[in-house]
Amino acid sequence: MATLEGKVVKPLPKTGISVEAIKGHLDKIEMRDPYAHFARAFRGPKDVQEVAKLAFERFISDNGFFSMYLPYMQSIEQEVIAMGVSLLHPEKNSTGNFTSGGTESNFSGLHAAKEWAKVHKPKAKKPNIVAPFTIHPSFQKSAQYLDIELITTDLDENGRGVAKNIAAAINDDTIMIAASAPTWHFGRIDPIPEIAAVAKDAGLWMHVDACVGGYVSPFLEKLGEKLTPWDFCVPGVMSISADLHKYGYCLKPASTIYWRDAELQKYHYVAIEDHFLGTYKLAGFSGSRSAGPIFAAWAVMSYLGEEGYLRLTRRLLELKKKITAGVNAIEGLRMWDVDVMPLHFQSHKAPTAAVYQCLLDKGWIMLGLVNPEAITIPIDPGFSDEAADLFLKDLRDATEKILAGGEAKKGDIRYS
Repeated sequence: MATLEGKVVKPLPKTGISVEAIKGHLDKIEMRDPYAHFARAFRGPKDVQEVAKLAFERFISDNGFFSMYLPYMQSIEQEVIAMGVSLLHPEKNSTGNFTSGGTESNFSGLHAAKEWAKVHKPKAKKPNIVAPFTIHPSFQKSAQYLDIELITTDLDENGRGVAKNIAAAINDDTIMIAASAPTWHFGRIDPIPEIAAVAKDAGLWMHVDACVGGYVSPFLEKLGEKLTPWDFCVPGVMSISADLHKYGYCLKPASTIYWRDAELQKYHYVAIEDHFLGTYKLAGFSGSRSAGPIFAAWAVMSYLGEEGYLRLTRRLLELKKKITAGVNAIEGLRMWDVDVMPLHFQSHKAPTAAVYQCLLDKGWIMLGLVNPEAITIPIDPGFSDEAADLFLKDLRDATEKILAGGEAKKGDIRYS
C-alpha cells in the first residue's frame, strides 16, 4: 500500500479476501471500549443498543427516500416526530422532520428562515443571522452553503449569550436569531426567553439549537432540575433542532428539526417539478438514505417510553455526580458547572493540553475545547461505573505524573 501526501493509495484487489480476513483486519483496527467510549457517545445501556440494532439491521436496505410516501415507513417516521415533539410543549399544529444529524437540522432551520424571509422580510438584501459567539460551527457551515452572513455576539461572564448584545447587532438584513440549549462549548443554556423576545419584537425567525439537550432536558426537568425555559413554551421560538443520536440514544445518523407550526414547515420543503420524474419532494436535504436510523429511532423511543428515559436520566445524573467528584478530587483539576451536558474540566496546575495528551497516550480518545482549553467528557448511561473508575484512575495517574515533573508533551486538543 502506497501513500501520497498522507493519503492512502490502494487499488481494488484483483481477487476478494475471505470473511475471516476481513474480520481479522477489522478486529485489529477497531477502537476499544471503554477507551473509545467518549468518541462513540452517546449510547444507552446494552439492552437499548440491542433494540436499536435489531430495527436498524432489519431496515438498513430500505430507502428512506420514500418516507413521505410509503405508508409503512411514513407512519413510523411520523410516530418518531410525534413522540419527539410531544416533549417540547408543542402547540396544536407543531410538527417536525427527521434528518441525518445536527448539521442538517440546523441547515434546515436556516434554509426555512431564508425562504420565510422572502415573504416576511423582502427588503433584506444580504440575509444575515445573529447568534451568540458559542453557536455551533454547523451554523457557519450552513451559512456558507446558503450565502447567509453569520454575525456573532459577545457572551456574559458565564459563557451565555446576552440578549442586549444580540439586539444591538440586528440590522435591516437580519432574518433570524439563533441560540443554544445548551451550547456544546460550556454545557449552558442561553437565556432563550430574553433572546426570543428580541426576535419576536423585531419580527425575526427564532431558532433554538437543542441538538445536545433536546432529548434529555425534558426529563431533567421532570426530575426537578431547574433549567432556563428553551422550547415551544417560550413565545417566539419558531424552530428547534434536537439530535436523536445524542441523548435520544438512537443510532447515528439521526436528528430532528421541529417547527412551532406546520405553516412554518412549508418553508422547509423544496418541491421540484420535473418533466420526466414528476414532483421531487423529500423529507430533508438528502436523497437516498438508509431507513435503518428511522426504524431504530422508533424502536428505541417505543422501548424506553417516558419511564425508560427517566431511568436513564437518573443514571446520567449519578454518573455526572461521580465523575464531577472524582475529577475535583484530583489536585489541580476542576470541573465546570454545566446546565445540561456535556461535562468539561480544566487543569490549573499542569497544562490542560498535557493532561489531554497523557489521556490519549493511555488509550482514551478524548474531545476538547481550545479557547479556553478544556477536556470534554460526553458521558451517557452506557458508561459503566467500572469504566468511570478506570478513567478517573488514569486521569489521576496522568495528572500526578505531570505535576511530579514527568514529561509534559502538549496534545492537539480538538472537538472533531
